[in-house]
Amino acid sequence: MSDFKHDALLFMALLDAMPDAVLVSDAEGVIARANPAVGRLFGHDPAQLVGQRVNILMPQALADRHDGFMQSYLDTGQARIIGLGRTVEGLRKDGTTFPLHLSIGKAEQSGQTYFIAILHDLSKRKAAEDALARSARVDAIGQMTSGISHDFSNILTVIIGNLELLEARIDGEDNKAILSGAVEAAQLGAELTSGISAFARTTITHCDPTDVNEACDAAAALIQRGFGPQHEVILERTDPLPVVLADTTQLQSALINIALNARDAMPDGGKLIIRTETVLIDDSYIAQELDVAQGHYVRISVTDTGIGMGPDTQQKAFEPFFTTKPVGRGTGLGLAMVYGFVRQCGGHVAIYSEIGLGTTIALYFPILGEAPPIRQTAGQSIARHDARGQSVLVVEDNPQVRRLTTARLKELGYTVHESGSGDDAAEILRREHNIDAVFSDLVMPGELDGLALARHIVATYPHIRILLTSGYGEDILKAKNTETNLQILRKPYRQSELANALSALFNGE
Repeated sequence: MSDFKHDALLFMALLDAMPDAVLVSDAEGVIARANPAVGRLFGHDPAQLVGQRVNILMPQALADRHDGFMQSYLDTGQARIIGLGRTVEGLRKDGTTFPLHLSIGKAEQSGQTYFIAILHDLSKRKAAEDALARSARVDAIGQMTSGISHDFSNILTVIIGNLELLEARIDGEDNKAILSGAVEAAQLGAELTSGISAFARTTITHCDPTDVNEACDAAAALIQRGFGPQHEVILERTDPLPVVLADTTQLQSALINIALNARDAMPDGGKLIIRTETVLIDDSYIAQELDVAQGHYVRISVTDTGIGMGPDTQQKAFEPFFTTKPVGRGTGLGLAMVYGFVRQCGGHVAIYSEIGLGTTIALYFPILGEAPPIRQTAGQSIARHDARGQSVLVVEDNPQVRRLTTARLKELGYTVHESGSGDDAAEILRREHNIDAVFSDLVMPGELDGLALARHIVATYPHIRILLTSGYGEDILKAKNTETNLQILRKPYRQSELANALSALFNGE
């Protein structure tokens, strides 16, 4: 074997082994060689890239200018990138762009000019830089709020003092109530400043034994004064509630933050329902769904009848600086503060939203002290023989939730069919004649959402039982489907609640 062939083979082996993408093109910009890393980086088959122009790997704006850059270099010899390297954008086969570092070298072979490009994906580095920038912004907010906290507190102290002096000089219970509300709001404002600083500096929240109902009473009173006549604020308390560890001021501010978001989501009016209750998370399914430990919790649910949120918005709702409001109307820190506060108290926040129906945000706080007694019911035991060979069609567009629900039903002994949409479910029902019940999420893509699918089943397959589920407030949901009198299981539900709901469905209860 000649030295030339030997060197060529070594060169090819070296290219194939390199973790970075290496591209060889001629003076016309036609790709002569692409190593496997190019395929992994851009999503193309490297063999199919050979013979194509390098422009295929560039966004249109850069591709339009590339030929001019190369011709200018060949004509003048002035190197603006050769041997220097720079950060540019790459274009993947699926149309997405990403940052990459590009280094180009030049070689002459048999009188031909070739360019060798080494490309390194900068996506992870860019993500780390963005995260660092977000962290820096949080630190800057912390320093800023710390700097103005003292002065702002002094201003509010003057306001509070004058309001209290005025309160002693006026008559009338209505006027006194208005002043009292103003004093409470001013005091809360002063404490919120330090709360924002604590969030930005990630300091530990001081959690003390807290009466959740008292905190909700105070927050509801302030919320009511900030809402217009087209909004109805409803407080549904469970008495008595166990004590939890929380910061009362931050709990009230969390509820107010959630309520203000709800008000913006109901521009034409609607209902805001604040509900307190004790819940027991005692099975692994719901613990997995909520990302919390099993045990007893006090749950505060804040439900609105607003426009709702899509899945993408729900995933980002608790991220700092994320907001759907116009520029200047929101900082994107409200729900992030809520999430940080609840997590520091050992709790968890869950969000459920359906486009067109509204949103429920649930705050879970672990109880302090002895667990409350749990009232047992005859149907609360879970056993495989509860299912008597029935077949259930699960209709859920979220793949993860669908897998979880299928596993739960199989554990209860049911035969399970799966569908990702109401339209697909209707087709399955047309083909399959052995389905006894449909367990469907309320809101799904396609022409048939959960409610429309239920109406289709009632009209076409009256023998099939129907059970709907949603994280939205079940009282409002029931008000929306009174004509069909459908049963609704509220998310998140325990395995025993799912078993009982299906058992009642099949027993006609």
